[in-house]
Amino acid sequence: PAPLRRGARAPGRARPGRVRRPPAGCAAMGKQDTKASKGGATDPKEAEIRKYTEVIEELSKKAPAKVAPHVKWAAPYLATALVYFLIALPYITKALGALQEFVAGLPEKVIYASLGFAVCFFGGIFPATIAAVEAWRLCGGTEALTCLRMLKEEWLKVQAASREDDAKASPSSKDKGKGGADANPFDAQELIARKAQVVLRSVEPETISHGVVGLYTGWIGVLAILKIKFAKTVTLGERIGEEIYRYVARFEPAIAASVPEEYRKWVPVGVRWACKLSAVSVAWWISRAISAVHSAIRGGLVFGRYLVDFLHERKIINFQSDQAYLDEAIAFGVAAAGLLFQYSLGFGLPFPLSLFLWPVQLLEAFIVWSVAAV
Repeated sequence: PAPLRRGARAPGRARPGRVRRPPAGCAAMGKQDTKASKGGATDPKEAEIRKYTEVIEELSKKAPAKVAPHVKWAAPYLATALVYFLIALPYITKALGALQEFVAGLPEKVIYASLGFAVCFFGGIFPATIAAVEAWRLCGGTEALTCLRMLKEEWLKVQAASREDDAKASPSSKDKGKGGADANPFDAQELIARKAQVVLRSVEPETISHGVVGLYTGWIGVLAILKIKFAKTVTLGERIGEEIYRYVARFEPAIAASVPEEYRKWVPVGVRWACKLSAVSVAWWISRAISAVHSAIRGGLVFGRYLVDFLHERKIINFQSDQAYLDEAIAFGVAAAGLLFQYSLGFGLPFPLSLFLWPVQLLEAFIVWSVAAV
């Protein structure tokens, strides 16, 4: 063979420092295989979010024209919140079940004494919730609890039927190989119709009707009582504001002189509304203070009575609550401590307590909103 020239390389030998690259078609096929392998391991959570997003977008088509674009825009966020709520729901149910078992293991008198203690120290911070509980008792709280249990049983039946339906409708291994692990043979509209059929087949119509009507009737009664109670407070504040305005109106010329001429027409209205808003705020604060006093006394009496009866039951003392004045002494002592505690906080919650009592804060806000919206 002829000798190699300087700079030439033997056949089949790669130049130093360079790596042979596969053809372009092979590289593209490798990328597709990588994507396919990733797509086959799709996160089930993301698949659920996409499914509920499609459902919400489908439902938004039936919403009013002005609302539909906003619902469609919020669909991914609503679907994400729904998926995370469904993920957390078993843990919440488990925690509530553990709490129920713990409470069921306590003596009945200890439970009522603890509730009285809580009302004594937090009644003025959550006045709407305390008033709603009192109104709920007057409007048939026992029947409402029975309705809740009935609806819970129906919801459990729907959950079981929905899981069975998902198992039947889940794609086979052949479908998974074709369309990925999250392949779904149903679109959003068909999914809504299928789930509606599952619900209709699972529940008892009379049970649902009786439970919903019982809850709705009790809630309307609660709202009516709270509406009357809080309407008195607002009316009182408005009338006090009118009386205050009669004396403040004499300062309107001086206020108008310090305002540019084009804005002076707003001075009477602004002064009148400032007086009314100030008076209504003071009336609300007084109502809250009265609620704090009432809840402190009532909670203290409940705490003292059941505590003395519990001590008598355990043979620690030899008399009951109606045979001595120990329960009243405990009640008024705890009531004074609870009232001072609420006043020292300004009817608010510090950080550690607000972290644990945020569900009660949400309930308080919902009740206030419901009373104002009716």
